[in-house]
Amino acid sequence: PPDSEGLITFTYYDDLEKACQFYGGVMGFEEVIDVDFAKVYKVAENAHIGLVDGKRGSLKPSEDKPVMITVIVDDIDAWHRHLVENGVEIDQPPKEPPYLRMKTLLFRDPEGYVVEMLEFLEKPYGQG
Repeated sequence: PPDSEGLITFTYYDDLEKACQFYGGVMGFEEVIDVDFAKVYKVAENAHIGLVDGKRGSLKPSEDKPVMITVIVDDIDAWHRHLVENGVEIDQPPKEPPYLRMKTLLFRDPEGYVVEMLEFLEKPYGQG
């Protein structure tokens, strides 16, 4: 198949402004697209999260949030400190499951999507 060049995962919100403040402010992701009812933030090279006003998007927000947003990081403990300092309630502090070579922490964004920060202790790809 032809190559792909990136990924945007779109999530849908009742309060788009609050979601934008979280991903742009607390998380520090750069806004790269603004089309009024939808904003796209750069998470990493060619990896983005799209935030959509649920009243105007093609899908609607739901009580059930069947998506987990995973952000791969190099220093999960630094992220943990940053999130706590910014008032984010942590559901699971950094931990290393005994069967995996990674550490994870879990929290929820302003409308309940689970966000996982993941640090590979042994990279499954590339160098590390």
